[in-house]
Amino acid sequence: MYLVFDVGATTIKYAWMSAEGDIIEKGKATTPLQPGDGVEDFVEAIGKIYDTYKKQETVEGIAMGIPGQIDVEKGIVYNGGGIKYLDKIFLGDLVSKRCDEVRVSLENDGKCAALAEVWMGNAKDVNDACVLVFGTGIGGAIIKDRKVVHGKHLLAGEVSFIFEDMTREDLANLPKGESLMEKVDMFQVADQFPYTWATKRSAINMCYRISKLKNLPLSEVTGERVYEWARQGDELCIDVLEDTYFSIAKQCLNFYVTFDPEVILIGGGISAEPDFIEGIKRYVEELKRLSSVYENIRIDVCKYRNDSNLFGALYNFKELYSE
Repeated sequence: MYLVFDVGATTIKYAWMSAEGDIIEKGKATTPLQPGDGVEDFVEAIGKIYDTYKKQETVEGIAMGIPGQIDVEKGIVYNGGGIKYLDKIFLGDLVSKRCDEVRVSLENDGKCAALAEVWMGNAKDVNDACVLVFGTGIGGAIIKDRKVVHGKHLLAGEVSFIFEDMTREDLANLPKGESLMEKVDMFQVADQFPYTWATKRSAINMCYRISKLKNLPLSEVTGERVYEWARQGDELCIDVLEDTYFSIAKQCLNFYVTFDPEVILIGGGISAEPDFIEGIKRYVEELKRLSSVYENIRIDVCKYRNDSNLFGALYNFKELYSE
């Protein structure tokens, strides 16, 4: 049995899973992000969950999906996403040491979602794929010969940072300094630096933009409500959704001619809404008319959503340790 984690900046989800991917039990804990919390607190949070399960049965391994750029072979986290204190941390070694030297694997959460599709989802019958996951950011992964492409600096597939709708004048007006986006919170980034794909087109930022336009608290603007308003004829929501579909369709064509994948899969909670996928496909079909080079592009939805990171993290463990 394996203890598998899907780590987020708010919640640590975990599951007790068989080698075949059966989820026996699930739970969640709060990610340590209070003032003063750090790496030791995070490792101990994982360790306490491990202590519970080791009393039941032998833990064969700990598999983790986590934000940031991940050196899978060395078990190092870079950046850490919303968990800033994990930057440049040998997290695999620290967790293994706390948990009786059990084997540990790490992989980026978005890439885990892609690996779930490779293992048991809608990419199980192909060799090459691109996977895009729309949520707080836009997770991405490039699959080549059924393996995740990480790149020299572990940045392959980090599609959140693709530039969109930025002019030279915008660049000239940016504040002076470096790493500007990392010095403010997520919604300040959306307001001050609305030039990347994530700050314009992620699911949470789409809701954030609509909440501002409607002068509503963000808590009242969910993806479900946006679609409900759109179906009632709300022009504002319709325009935002159509802009989102068009943007994603354009980028899908860009990924297609860059990587030539057999399929591009769209995931994230919002992908459960049929109109989301159909809207993207509609614009892809329109854009395909521009050239025959786009003729064979294939767009599909991810099979797995809420549990995808768990399945993918376990598959990454099996691949890393040749199981």
